[in-house]
Amino acid sequence: MLQARHVRYAATAEHADHVPVQAGEASDRLFEHLISETHATAVGVAVIATAANALNDWRSVLRASEIARFGPDDAPLRTLLPVLIDHDVIDPPMAASVNAFLEDLAFASTGLNAFLDDCEALSLPRAALLHARMLQTSWRALARETKALMLELEDAPAAPLPELHYQNSRIVSALLSGAANGLKPCLDEAGRLYVPPLPQKRRSPRRAVLQNCLVHGPHHLRTGFVRDASAGGLGLGRIAGLKRGDRVRVDFACGRQFHGTIAWVTGTSAGMRFDAPLGPSDALVAI
Repeated sequence: MLQARHVRYAATAEHADHVPVQAGEASDRLFEHLISETHATAVGVAVIATAANALNDWRSVLRASEIARFGPDDAPLRTLLPVLIDHDVIDPPMAASVNAFLEDLAFASTGLNAFLDDCEALSLPRAALLHARMLQTSWRALARETKALMLELEDAPAAPLPELHYQNSRIVSALLSGAANGLKPCLDEAGRLYVPPLPQKRRSPRRAVLQNCLVHGPHHLRTGFVRDASAGGLGLGRIAGLKRGDRVRVDFACGRQFHGTIAWVTGTSAGMRFDAPLGPSDALVAI
């Protein structure tokens, strides 16, 4: 374990709150949410571990903004965990395993954020000299822990999981194993980060929004453009003057407001991560 005990494929925890929890089928559905959210987080771990392994590889063409985009978000799992505990979907030992994983993910993410901050201040090559060994150590260890958690979850349910979950698990486990062993399974032939195709597709895809907005940043009010939305955040365009980590509020013309944090910036595009994921019935993302 690490020093501190410290793309989404399924509906978020808000969905879990609205599932009528009855014995049997409802519990199975809640557990499937846990499996799917774990797979989604595991993919991010595999990609970031791949990026860490590639930091000293002259053939890679990594960019800090791309690395930031793939950083796993622990918010859905953290929100889902107490729901599972309250409804006795998982037992205390398994809850402890999930919580320990989330703490280790938070610890590794702190190091990743320090690296990304230095990328902005120094450049990626110089930041890599300072952080590569630490990132490789922490994210390889996290990849091993993530794979172990996935296997523990697969062995837990009394009812069999859908076959797509097992197919996903085999692919994600292979990615995690490769990254944990210092390989670069999520790097394409051009040296860029990517996620290999997975059998289980996102149930909550990004939806096109295509409307103007107002963006309230730390120091300025700006006009911007919302390209798309998902349960986890907004894709913004025609925006300047923001940096990763900025707290923002996005106002739509209809009056809705969304609060969150800038997760990545590339040119005049940016990704905003919501403070709390949207439910699947939210008009912004409902199919």
